Amino acid sequence: MPITSPPSPTPRPTARRARGFGLLQVLLLIAVMAGLASMGYLQWRARTVVDSSRQERQALTQADKAIIAFATVANRLPCPDTNRDGLEDCGAAADQKGWLPSATLRLAGVDPGVDVGQLRYLVQRGAGANSLTLLTDAWRPLGYDDAGQTFFAVRGGAYPTDILTLTDLCQRLETARTTPLGPATAQVNAAPARTVAYALAHPGTSDADGDGDLFDGANSNAAANANQMEDPARRPLLALYNDLVLERTFASLQSDLQCQPLIDSINTVALGHDVADQVADMRADNIESARRAVAFSSLAAIMTALEIVLAVAEGISDAGNAAVDWAACAASLGLAVNFCAAAPQHTAAIALAGGVVYANIAAVALNAVAAGIAGTALTLADDTATAADVCPPMDQTLLNQMLASAQTELTNATNARIAVQAEITNKTIELNAAIAARDTAIATLRNVIRGPGASSQIDGLVDPLLTATGSWGEASYSRDVAQSRVTQATRERDLWSAEVTKYNGMLADLPGTIVRLTNEIAVLDAQIATNPPNKTDLENQRAGKAAELRMAQNPALLTSARDKAVASLATAQGVLDTATATYNAAVLSLSTAQTSYQTAYANLVNGAGRYAIYNAGGSVIGHRCTTGCVSGDVNILGAFQGALDDLVGSAASSTPSVDAKYLKPVKIQKELDALNAKLAAAQTRETNAQNQLNQIQEMVNNPAACNVTGSAVIPMTPDQAEAILIDVDRKGGTR
Repeated sequence: MPITSPPSPTPRPTARRARGFGLLQVLLLIAVMAGLASMGYLQWRARTVVDSSRQERQALTQADKAIIAFATVANRLPCPDTNRDGLEDCGAAADQKGWLPSATLRLAGVDPGVDVGQLRYLVQRGAGANSLTLLTDAWRPLGYDDAGQTFFAVRGGAYPTDILTLTDLCQRLETARTTPLGPATAQVNAAPARTVAYALAHPGTSDADGDGDLFDGANSNAAANANQMEDPARRPLLALYNDLVLERTFASLQSDLQCQPLIDSINTVALGHDVADQVADMRADNIESARRAVAFSSLAAIMTALEIVLAVAEGISDAGNAAVDWAACAASLGLAVNFCAAAPQHTAAIALAGGVVYANIAAVALNAVAAGIAGTALTLADDTATAADVCPPMDQTLLNQMLASAQTELTNATNARIAVQAEITNKTIELNAAIAARDTAIATLRNVIRGPGASSQIDGLVDPLLTATGSWGEASYSRDVAQSRVTQATRERDLWSAEVTKYNGMLADLPGTIVRLTNEIAVLDAQIATNPPNKTDLENQRAGKAAELRMAQNPALLTSARDKAVASLATAQGVLDTATATYNAAVLSLSTAQTSYQTAYANLVNGAGRYAIYNAGGSVIGHRCTTGCVSGDVNILGAFQGALDDLVGSAASSTPSVDAKYLKPVKIQKELDALNAKLAAAQTRETNAQNQLNQIQEMVNNPAACNVTGSAVIPMTPDQAEAILIDVDRKGGTR
């Protein structure tokens, strides 16, 4: 029988599905792993960019510090490295751009922080005075200009030309700062372009713009970019630009090198040399030159002299104002009169001005004597001059005048203090009497209202009237004080406004101002020559005109005075604004107080029309009236109105009278407060006067020693002074 093989099993579809599902899992796993890898790469990339940017900025900062350190040592900026050997290449002045000369910086003892050929470097160069890589005699101390009679001329003549210090770089920085932008000046590619002292560029991590130069944009070494760097404000764009630029302006470099303090310190020594030089001219009988030297050495004292004149005038003005204010305050006996508010301020000003004036009188007198001695000594200081010729004794007449003036001021101050104390004693007696009269007037009003009773129906209306009257008095005083301060602040503001206008006018036409002041001084000289009664006033005017003329001849000094006046005007305007706001608030407060007073006054008058009086037990024992009386009532109209008028003033339904008995103690107390302020000022004035007398007496008893060598005073020679100046200049100032 034939053998049949069993049938083949049928394939199961489910097995194929199982194998397909496993493949999807593998693909999914691969996708997840790829995503995680991408995220990790992006995070690593972001951190790398941040770290790179930080390192690039640190590299620029370190290189910047190295250049400044090099400048303080070499007194110039390094030239760029054009052949990438790390050394500066100063051959071609037109080569302003190259690599940072790292090796040169290290040889100078500073660490640039980067290796050769890593940073691009642009520096202002050229053959002119604005080249920062040259070290030549670009700066010299200032000297006295005989023609212009000023101290603003560059020193010339035989002054050494081999003094090469940081001041020469400072001068080149100033020249470059003021040089207009040109095609050959080092600049940053900004809108608009601007000049730079130097700039540094870091190329980032790649050639972002793909031009074959690792540096992008204007930082590249293309011929068109020979004098340019990109603007530091340009932000890296990953596709086109990823450089970082550090820019150094001329002003910032001047500040970091402390150019101005350095130059000022040397010029101060130069000033001393010129004074010594002028003294030598005086010693050689060059009188005209000597006068210029005296004027020159006194230049700084001109403004002080003007301030002394103004202080004297202001002191006299305050003295007059105070006398008027106190007299008016005492005569008016008014509550919160403007005079009473202003007087303490004027008195305080006298105390201040008195000390200043007398101190300055002594100073001016001493300076005048010293000037006379110096003139005699310097004119006669040769081998034939004796100590008596060089240092004559001080004029005893002048000493006696100074002592007499100081003693007179002390006597006047003591008498003023005693007079104020007497005023305070009398005012205190007056205050006590006014308080007693006020208390009596209050009791009288209550007695008229109550009659034979122990109390009345309208007792509760009296105290509100008294309280409202006192509040009105205080509000009225505050309003008047505020008004006085507005008036004073307005005057102060107007005075400073006039000063600013005057100075601006002088600055706008200096030649015309000089001519005008010269003519005015000539007119005053002619008037003074006639010895008129007001000669002192004319001399003070002339001193002020002379000081203004000196300022007009020195625009810097005049500008400084104008700027001070502008600042004072702003301060005065601020004080006026505050005073005006205070006054407006005080007016509102007074209006409120007046309304309260009128209400309280009307309530009492209306309540007194007809009311009951009570015995001690509170029972009605009768009625009293001023209007609407009925049979059996006691009419008190006349007595009531008389007592009320005596207490707050007649016709006082609108406002109380400050001379009535209730407000009289308040007014007197305000006057007493003002007198106490006046006493404090008088005591301070007396103390200052005593101190001034002691100082002058000490000066008279112990005059300054006169240093004499041999038979003559030999001043420092110009050669000695110049040697000191040159030594200071070579050492880089007196810092």
